[in-house]
Amino acid sequence: MSESNGTRPANETPDGGLTRRRFLRRVGAAAGAAGLAAAGYVVLHDPTGKAGLARPKPITLPDYFETIYGGFGASEPRLVIVRTNGKTPVAEMVRLALEPLGGMGQFIARGDVVLLKPNVAFDRPPVLGATTSPEVVAAVARMCFAAGAAKVLVADNPIETPANCFYKAKITDAAKQAGATIVLPSARQFRDVQVRPGQPNPDRHEALGTWSILYEPLKTANKVIGLPAIKDHNLGGASMCMKNWYGLLGGRRNQFHQAIHEVISDLGYMVSPTLVIADATRVLMRNGPTGGRIDDVKQAGTVVVGVDQVAFDAWCYENLLERDPATLTYLQYAEDKFGPGTGARRFGQRNWKDYRDRGLIKEINVSG
Repeated sequence: MSESNGTRPANETPDGGLTRRRFLRRVGAAAGAAGLAAAGYVVLHDPTGKAGLARPKPITLPDYFETIYGGFGASEPRLVIVRTNGKTPVAEMVRLALEPLGGMGQFIARGDVVLLKPNVAFDRPPVLGATTSPEVVAAVARMCFAAGAAKVLVADNPIETPANCFYKAKITDAAKQAGATIVLPSARQFRDVQVRPGQPNPDRHEALGTWSILYEPLKTANKVIGLPAIKDHNLGGASMCMKNWYGLLGGRRNQFHQAIHEVISDLGYMVSPTLVIADATRVLMRNGPTGGRIDDVKQAGTVVVGVDQVAFDAWCYENLLERDPATLTYLQYAEDKFGPGTGARRFGQRNWKDYRDRGLIKEINVSG
């Protein structure tokens, strides 16, 4: 029926906006082989004047956990949590968290090129909890080098001016002091990456088909470590491990806020990291993801290390943000996409308490 008789079209919400399913179908159709955002990105940021030429064939990301997967038997921890009620140095907390997993040497070998992906989305100082702690970035970089890494890259595609964000978050200095290399995003570093063949299927809660990704540092690295901050998010409920990969997207990524849970679970599907290490030294409890008030930040004194992104986010949501993971929709979507029974050679279950009951979560309390 038409709008002229006062009846709302089936594809619109009461306020005239698109339904989530209709939005996803429209994005999938408009994206075509290269992706709507990718095409828009090249038109707006094309320093070589080649926007009108045929786009290169999309590429796929490697599985950065594949070579690690076989090292984890039925009794190996999936999550390790270290808490301190004193002044234990962050580097010591990270070291203690890695010990039950075999240390950094379990993940990083001599000659590896490692990409660290912190959250540097905003022009904020560390005290506000909107970005990853520079101490965590420096500690992990040094441990990678100690394990034999040939090079450590630190990259993100901030929402605000990249150089300012890295500087204000004190990650520029932290990386430099640890011997790591900051990679600031530029148009030449983005490529169309095929998250899945064909168009995404909204009926399976899919949002990403082929999209513009900050690819050059991913291409250079053979190991990827996620370093998310743990914080509230006004649309997605929380910004943790899987949401942290949002910083790899290019193009008009803000449009995906209309299907945030589909996108976050797709990001976990897109990136199979070598390891994830949460900076929960302080947690932004309210007014995320940007923050802005010290009163919104809880001093949590915690570092979480894991090999299961889904359980990782579920544990952090319940134990750090103090919320019920059963209400966080993207956890179920992620488990459906790459969890048990999907054939993926990775870990991806949302029931972290099952891991606990099977002795696969290690908790360590230290005093400084």
